Amino acid sequence: MTMKTLHHPAQPWWLMHLHNVCYALMGVALLIHPTETSPLRTGLLGGLLLLAGICTLTLGMRRRQRGDTDNLWFILSSGRDIIFGIWLLAVMNQPMGAMINTIGLWAIIYAFLQAIEANFYFLGTRANEDKDYWVEVIHFACVFIAGGFAFLLIMRPDGLTASLGYVGLFLVGLGLVQELLTRMLQRDATRYVN
Repeated sequence: MTMKTLHHPAQPWWLMHLHNVCYALMGVALLIHPTETSPLRTGLLGGLLLLAGICTLTLGMRRRQRGDTDNLWFILSSGRDIIFGIWLLAVMNQPMGAMINTIGLWAIIYAFLQAIEANFYFLGTRANEDKDYWVEVIHFACVFIAGGFAFLLIMRPDGLTASLGYVGLFLVGLGLVQELLTRMLQRDATRYVN
């Protein structure tokens, strides 16, 4: 009796790595002259966010084609990034307030979706004793980083100039934490397929 081996093509995790780099580059773009606005910088932020969304959407769709069932979060995340990326491109020539409010709202929605995703991930792994819970910890770290980012952008507790100086650090940190999350998800996907 011969057994057929199912071949699962490798997932394009490089798309998520590129997604994380886009977030970090957005932070770097905000760190350079944080209080000056220009259509070029707003367009760059919008383009990077749009590219991040396209990368995540492509990964989600590829996972769906493979038959993976946990791709909804990739698709929701991509929708958020694509919509706000397009919106930033649309407000490129507007005053700085339009860019700040758009990115602030993006951060709030990002934190909200991450919190829901962390809860679902926790509920899914709770019954499975061989999974570690570091993925939930990283999800909650993303929630706190995005929440702090949104708070600084919208509330501006230290005034506009000082608050905008910190905002880029939050996005660079978010890119780094997302990279750690991607590596853990990639490791788990490899471990449970084999």
